[in-house]
Formats: sequence, C-alpha cells, structure tokens
Amino acid sequence: MIRIRFRFAYDRRVLVLLLSLLFSLFLVGSVGASNSSPRLQEGEPTALLAAGGGRHFYLTDANHPTDQALTACADGYHTASLWEILDTSNLVYDYDHPDAHVKADSGHGPPSGWYGWVRTGWSASTSATAGTGNCNNWTSTSSGDSTVAIRLSTAWETAPGDIGTWDATSFTCNFIGPVWCVGDFGGAVYLPIIMKNFS
Repeated sequence: MIRIRFRFAYDRRVLVLLLSLLFSLFLVGSVGASNSSPRLQEGEPTALLAAGGGRHFYLTDANHPTDQALTACADGYHTASLWEILDTSNLVYDYDHPDAHVKADSGHGPPSGWYGWVRTGWSASTSATAGTGNCNNWTSTSSGDSTVAIRLSTAWETAPGDIGTWDATSFTCNFIGPVWCVGDFGGAVYLPIIMKNFS
C-alpha cells in the first residue's frame, strides 16, 4: 500500500486575507439582495428605499404650510435646495416612497407640472423674486411675504427648440404646497479594517 501525505504550509497573513475577502464578498451579496425588494414594508426604516446608493429625491404627495417646509421630509431626506436637484439626470427619483407624488405617466421618474417648495441658497428674505424669496427662511405664513416653488416643466420646447427643465414661480407664504426632498445614500461597500494591514 502506498501512502501519500500532503503537507500544506500557510502564512497566517494569507489566511486572514482570504477570510476577509470571503467576508467582503458576503457583504456585497447582502447589499445586492437588499436592492431587490420593490416596496418598503410598513415599520421598516425609510432609508431602505434608497438602498441603491447615490442621491435620491422625491416630491411630497402631501401639502405643507411654508413654516413646516423644513420638517416635511422623511428620515434620511431633507428639504432640497434647487442646486442639489438642478440636474435630474444625476438623481434617482424615489417613485415608490410612500410619501412620493407620482403622475399617471411618471414611470420611475418624477412628476412634471407640480410645484413644490425648494430652498434658494439665499439669505432670509420675503422678496417676490423667484430664487430670492423664502418666507423669511421658512418661518412666515403671511400673505404679505413671498417664497419660491419649482416644478418640472410641461412646456418642453422653448425657442429655438431646447428643452427647459425647471420652472420657478413666486408664491405668497400663506399658500400650502408639496416639498422637494433629497437625500444622499452611499452605496459603497468597505473592506474590513484588517485589510488595511495588507494595502
């Protein structure tokens, strides 16, 4: 009878590296599986809606007074500045968020022709100039003060045939309306700290 013996020599660092790699692959698989759930279930954290990572936004389906605009967004989101959502091609619209407003032809994108409150990036102001007025930094509900609301344009063709994205209009602060909300949800998976020893 012939006996064959195998002896495996291994380095402890290599073993730790392999185990860390397997753990990282497990994490990537878990993140991928969480992205496949189509709708948030009642009682689950809101942030699960944005599991895909990146910048997400939505327009609230409910109307809010101007002095509640800064607290209208769900956990993980905040009232958007126009400059955060100006380029919609780099955003994901959370059409399946329970608070999101959608239209019959929205598909997976945002609704058009529906105004919502948005931050201006300006100082506290009651001006009627769209882009400046913000109901004294969202504290006023007076008909004598003004703010701005924006909507995705429904009149796409502007001379000489360019498509305009946003339409901004000044409103008095006694109006109620939806709020544009935005949130940043990172999608990166990081290797365990132990891997730093091998980089």
